[in-house]
Amino acid sequence: MNLRMIASKSRKYIILLLIIIVLLFGLYLSGLHKNSKGELSSALHEDELLIDYTIAEPYVYTLINRKRIEEYGDLFAVFKRENDTWHRVYENDFKNLMPWKVDVADIDGDSIQEILIALRKTTPYDKEIKNRMFIFNYQDNILARKWTGSRIAGIWRDFYPMELLSTPGQELVFIEQAEENMEKISIYSWFDFGFFMIADSQAYPSIQNIIMKEENALEITYYEDKQEVVRTLSVVDGKLLPKGDN
Repeated sequence: MNLRMIASKSRKYIILLLIIIVLLFGLYLSGLHKNSKGELSSALHEDELLIDYTIAEPYVYTLINRKRIEEYGDLFAVFKRENDTWHRVYENDFKNLMPWKVDVADIDGDSIQEILIALRKTTPYDKEIKNRMFIFNYQDNILARKWTGSRIAGIWRDFYPMELLSTPGQELVFIEQAEENMEKISIYSWFDFGFFMIADSQAYPSIQNIIMKEENALEITYYEDKQEVVRTLSVVDGKLLPKGDN
């Protein structure tokens, strides 16, 4: 057996080993996530219901409803694992904010993660209850407001933090309402003390899923005429365009 054949086989074994490692790591993270939810739920007080949570070691940031209402939370709480047990180390009353999703992202590129909380509320200038976002920093048992503006994006139903572009910090990707029951994707980035829109897409029906494939490549899934369509989009000159159109 010559050296070229040996090298070729070695590469195949290495690739196979890497695939196995990635799969096992994915299973580990999935198990960690599921186990953490069960452990967190068991750490709640009576009549509390876990609405959403995100892990940012060594903490877990949670949204809890103290009346077991499933649609939204009324309490933000921080847990820390000590001796294989989650201990509540901080809480803040969010009863008038109706928070329903919590995530973390480094939006300004300073290597410190911010806490992103989606909530439903009015503002002094808009009396309609809509999805809005508050952004905080948590350090030394203090929850400090970083941004609590009245609006990011238009009327949106979900968001995803992603390291999509080469600019500092992670971007926020929204599913926004468009015309005639259609939806679009919009991308926002942090600048100084607020957000600006980097790009938005054309309108699509029934957007179901968004994942990042690679740098400047979003894969979206939507339904058109009851058929599932998967399309890859990228940012070009302020627009989020399908691959092949740019």
